[in-house]
Amino acid sequence: MLPLGRTSALLLVAAIWFDPTLGSPSIPRACVGEVNQKLPFCNASLSIDARVEDLLSRLPLQEKAVLLTARASPLGNMTSIGLPEYNWGANCIHGVQSTCGTNCATSFPNPVNLGAIFDPQVVFDMAQVIGWELRALWLEGARENYAAGPHLGLDCWSPNININRDPRWGRNMETPSEDPLANSKYGVAYTRGLQEGKGEDPRFLQAVVTLKHYVAYSFDRYKGTDRMEFDAIVSPYDFMDTYLPAFRSSVVDGHAKGVMCSYNSVNGVPVCASNGLQNELLRDELGFDGYITSDSGAIQAIFDMHHYTDDRCEAGRLAILAGTDVNSGRVYLDCLANLVNNNQLDVKVVDDALRHTLKLRFELGLFDPVEDQPYWNVPPSEVNTPASQELSLNATRKSLILLQNNNSVLPLSKGTKLAVMGPHAMGKRALLGNYLGQICHGDYLEVGCVQTPLEAITAANGDPSDTLYAPGCGVKDASTAGFAEAQAIAEQADAIVLFLGIDTSIEEEVGNRTDINLPDIQMQLLKLVRRIGKPAIVVLINGGVLAAEEIILNADALVEAFYPGFYGAQAVSDVLFGDFNPGGKLPVTMYRSNYVDSVDMKSMSMTAYPGRSYRYFKEELVFPFGWGLSYTTFALTNISEVSAGNAGTSSWTVTSDQNATISVVLSNDGEREGDEVVFAFFRPLATNATGSATLLNQQLFDYRRVTLRPAEAAYLNFTVQQTTLALVDEAGNLASFPGTYEVIITNGVHERLTFTVDVVGEQEVLQTSLLGGKLESSNLTPTPTPTPTPTPTPTPVTTVVTGTSTSTSDGQRSVGTTPLGMTVIAMLAAAMHLI
Repeated sequence: MLPLGRTSALLLVAAIWFDPTLGSPSIPRACVGEVNQKLPFCNASLSIDARVEDLLSRLPLQEKAVLLTARASPLGNMTSIGLPEYNWGANCIHGVQSTCGTNCATSFPNPVNLGAIFDPQVVFDMAQVIGWELRALWLEGARENYAAGPHLGLDCWSPNININRDPRWGRNMETPSEDPLANSKYGVAYTRGLQEGKGEDPRFLQAVVTLKHYVAYSFDRYKGTDRMEFDAIVSPYDFMDTYLPAFRSSVVDGHAKGVMCSYNSVNGVPVCASNGLQNELLRDELGFDGYITSDSGAIQAIFDMHHYTDDRCEAGRLAILAGTDVNSGRVYLDCLANLVNNNQLDVKVVDDALRHTLKLRFELGLFDPVEDQPYWNVPPSEVNTPASQELSLNATRKSLILLQNNNSVLPLSKGTKLAVMGPHAMGKRALLGNYLGQICHGDYLEVGCVQTPLEAITAANGDPSDTLYAPGCGVKDASTAGFAEAQAIAEQADAIVLFLGIDTSIEEEVGNRTDINLPDIQMQLLKLVRRIGKPAIVVLINGGVLAAEEIILNADALVEAFYPGFYGAQAVSDVLFGDFNPGGKLPVTMYRSNYVDSVDMKSMSMTAYPGRSYRYFKEELVFPFGWGLSYTTFALTNISEVSAGNAGTSSWTVTSDQNATISVVLSNDGEREGDEVVFAFFRPLATNATGSATLLNQQLFDYRRVTLRPAEAAYLNFTVQQTTLALVDEAGNLASFPGTYEVIITNGVHERLTFTVDVVGEQEVLQTSLLGGKLESSNLTPTPTPTPTPTPTPTPVTTVVTGTSTSTSDGQRSVGTTPLGMTVIAMLAAAMHLI
C-alpha cells in the first residue's frame, strides 16, 4: 500500500471523526498550533529522553496522576501545552477489540487455536495485521467495544501468555499452550509482529504490546475463592521452569514494551506490589525498559481483597514503588497527589512512572510531525482487507485438529445425506470466544454476519435437501424435547455430524469449571443417535479441553475446533469435506474426567502427583499433547548417521563445546497435500539431577510445521547443545547435568525416532543470579519511608555462560546475555515467601 500524499493525509487527520463524549473534535494530536510547536518536547530533533524531561517539567501533580490512570479518557487533555488525551487499555487478543469504523476489524481464531498451528510465523503475520488495523481504526475514531467505550489507544493489552495450567481455568481460550517453549515462541512472534509491523518506519513503534498476566496467573473463581484474593504458592523450580519463561523470552528476545501485573499474589505478596518481581526481576535482571500496568482493579485489590495494606492509598503507594506505572482503576487518580503532598511518596517515583509511559507515546510518533509518518496515513480501507480475511481463514483451517478418524469416515463426500445437529450447529457467538471487537456493523454485540456451521455445511454439500438439521438439545439444559426430531433426521441420513461442546456460560474469565465433562444432555444426544448405527462425526467447540473418553467410544470421527472464530464454520466445513487437510496438533493434554478429582485447582505445583501437562502428568489420558491426524500419511526417517559419517549409530556425545545435529527426513507417502508438525523432545534417562527435575516426562525443545505435496520430502535438522538439555534445579538455577538423555523426534502420533545423547563434563550452573544467595526481604518489598529512593534507570546485566542454544533462542532453556531472575528465586528457595 502506497502512503497517502501529504495533502490527503492532512485532510484525513483534520476531518476524520468527532464524538462529543470523548471531548475532542478531532483525532488526538500533540504539538498542534504555532505556540505549542515551539515547545522543546515538540522538537523532533531532540532526543526522546530530552523531550520527555521537558514535558514532565510542565505537568502539574494531579495531572500526573491522570496520565498514569488507564482508561481515563477524555481526561489527560492539557490544551495549554497541546497535550492530548491518551487511552491506555485496548485489547487485541485475536483482533482489535474495537467498534467498527468504515470496516470492522479482522477477527482471528482464538489463541488456543493459534497454539494448535505450531507455526510462529502465523502469529507474527496476525499481529502485524492487528497493529496496522489498530492504527487505521484509531485514526478513524473507533472506540473500545463496550457501551460508551473511550477512543482506542495504541497499546494492546495482549498477548495472554500464561500457561494453560489446568483445563478448568476459564481463560484457556486466550492462551496458546501448556508448554513454556510454545508460549515463548508465541509471545515473541506476537510482540515483534505488533510492535515492528512490516518495518514501514523503523523510527516508530506500530503499536505497543502489553504481556499479560505477569505472573503465575491461571485462576479466576473456584469454590468460593476469587482471583483478586488468590495466593499462588509457587516453588523456585516451577517459577523458573514453567511460569516465567514466556515472559522472559518476550521481553529479552521480543523486546516487549509493556507488561501487565496480575491480580493474584505470589507466595503472599500481590504481584502489582512486588518490587522483587517487577523492579528487581523484570527491569534490573531482564532489562525490561517499557511500562507496567495493573490489571483492572488489581491495585484496589491489594487493599480490599488481599488485605495486604490497611487502606487503598497505601496499596497505591506500594504499587507505584514496586514499578506499577499505570493503574487500571482510580487509586492513583484519588491518592497519588495526596501521598506526595503528605511526604509519603517522593514525586520522583511518580516521574519515573511517567518516563516509562510518556516515552512510549513518543516512540509511537504521537509528538512528531505526521506528514511523513506511514502510521498516520493508514486509510480505513486497510481494515479487514481480502488479504487479512484470507490470513484469518487459513489460520483457522490450520488450527483444526483431527483427533479420531475410524475407518476413514472423513473426509465426507459432497452430496452425502447428512444429519447436522447439536447446540453449536447454529452457533454464531459461541464460535467466537472472548475479547471480541465489534464483529458486524450495527450494535456492538451484533453477530448476524457470522456464518453458522449448518450454513457452511449446507452450502458445501450441494443440494440443500441433502443436509437435514435438528438442534437436539441445548448446551447444558436438561430438556430432551428435541431428541425425537434429532433421531428422526439421523435415521434418514447416511452420516451424522454433531456440533457439541461448551460456551462462555460454562467457562469464562471470571469463573473456572468444576468438571471437564461434556454436559450430560449432550452426551445423551450422542449416545442416542449412535445407536442408530450411522457414522457419527463430532466437532467439539470449547476453550479448555473436554474429557473425551466417552465421546471417542460413541463417535467414528472427532474434530477439536476449540473456539475457531469468525471463519470457524467455513474452516470446519472445509475440513469435513476434505477441501482442506487438517494439520493441527493438540497444544494441551486432553485428560480423562477424573483429572479434577486427583489435581487441586488451587495448587500451582506442576509436579505434585499426578502432575500437570505432558511434561509431568503420570496417569492415563485421552489424547496426548501434540496429537493430531491427517488425511494423508507421513513418515520420518533418520539420516543422522549417514550425514555424520557414522552409519549404524543413533548415539551422540555433547559437551560444552561439542554439539549434535540430528537429521531426519519427513516424507508425505499419501495421496493428498498436507501439513505435518515435527516435534523434538528430550527426556533424562540417567543423570545426577535430583528433585523435581527427576519427575520430567519429556520436554519440547524445538518444532517445525512443514507443508508437503504427495511424494514430497523435507530434510530437517535439530541441533542439540548442552543448554538444550539443561534442567532446572530446586533453587531455580538452570544447570547442565552430566548423564544420558533421550531425544525423541516425532509427529506426535505414530512416527517416532529416538536418539541417545550423552552429556559429558562436570555439573554446571548455566544461569544463576549475579547477586548470589538470598536477598533480604527489604530488597523484595519497598521499604516504607517518607522519601523513597527513585527507581534507577534499568540496565541489562550480563553473565558468563558456557554454550548457547540456537535451537531454542526464544524458549525457556535458552542462554543469552541476560540471566533469569535469580534475585527473586534465591528468596523463594530460602523462605518460600516472595515479597
